[in-house]
Amino acid sequence: MDNHVPDVFRSDDGRLLATIDPDHGGRLTQLVFDGTPLLIGADHPLAHHPLGWGCYPMVPYCGRVRDARLSFGGRSHRLRESAAPHSIHGTTFDRRWDVIDADDSSVRLRADLGPDWPFLGRVIHHVSVGRGSLSMRLTVEADEDMPVMVGWHPWFVKPESSPTELRTMLRRDETGIATDERVDRPAGPIDDCFVGRFDGRSNAVDEVLTFRVANVDLTLSSDCTHWVLYDEPSHATCIEPQSGPPNQVNDAPVVLAAGESVTRWFRIRMSPS
Repeated sequence: MDNHVPDVFRSDDGRLLATIDPDHGGRLTQLVFDGTPLLIGADHPLAHHPLGWGCYPMVPYCGRVRDARLSFGGRSHRLRESAAPHSIHGTTFDRRWDVIDADDSSVRLRADLGPDWPFLGRVIHHVSVGRGSLSMRLTVEADEDMPVMVGWHPWFVKPESSPTELRTMLRRDETGIATDERVDRPAGPIDDCFVGRFDGRSNAVDEVLTFRVANVDLTLSSDCTHWVLYDEPSHATCIEPQSGPPNQVNDAPVVLAAGESVTRWFRIRMSPS
């Protein structure tokens, strides 16, 4: 399959530019609005690891999986220790994705879930650029029964402050994995999973998070039910929509039956401050 993508995706007014790398996790490598870079790029001196730059899909799980072990269907499976002793952020962030199709403002990419996942399936990432907005959509298709999560991990250039809309989070245990105990957000930098507002159905009411990078106001929204906020680094802040909390694939798995699929979306809106 042809892996060519345009050098730059752009909105029709030319104010929003995006670059995407199919060979490195199907990730968004940079997002520029009115000349202001919004993401930590691969050229940043601290972006030396595939987990630490751009905006990449997290599939088929998000966050940490305890002790890199997956229990499902009465069997235990060993996962890659990508954050020893745990596994983290799925199996596709450092894999090559194939380009299904692309034009000047959008692209669809596809990847199988790879040898580090014990079940057969694939994921499609659709990215499109519009006036003042970037939209992303992930669809996982299962060839056999499997637990599944989806999400995105954007590394934003350090904003003026973290989103204040995130208030209720899940307390982490001594190993750093979220429990189901809800607590108030503490003062200071954090690396924690927050719960959104729920409407009684399977999806969350659209959560809207706002913050500012340099001279650009950003608004994030998604139909994911959880957000992870990681603002401990001095150079960046990660604000990650996830379809569930870390270790959900073990604790309370959402199961796709063979032949089923699940889709979630994530939108970034930008405007001059």
